[in-house]
Amino acid sequence: MGAPVLNIVRLRLADGVPISILENTLPGEFTDLTAEDFEKQGLYQLLRMRGVTMRVAKQRIGARAATARESELLKLPKHAALLTMSRTAFDNSGRAVEYGHHAYAPDLYTFEITLVDK
Repeated sequence: MGAPVLNIVRLRLADGVPISILENTLPGEFTDLTAEDFEKQGLYQLLRMRGVTMRVAKQRIGARAATARESELLKLPKHAALLTMSRTAFDNSGRAVEYGHHAYAPDLYTFEITLVDK
């Protein structure tokens, strides 16, 4: 049996309109976080409050057809196109502290990325 983790699924709204489904998995030390915690604070703010400093994240952005459940939650036609993003975020020590799999309504969401030369 593996180590405990916290798996959370959130529906993000903007002005009452569903724009994304956010699924995140966190290490076991965060299993005491509650739905109330996430109603009051954002995920990264909660992690910072616990002393986690995000250092680096690896993301993959793509697109695919929505599942029936995603179409229902995002109020999209069956099999509509979705934007997707998968992320693994690492803290100062290089430890993975967040795995995210997100689906976005493509007409209501954009990605903005800044690239910096090292």
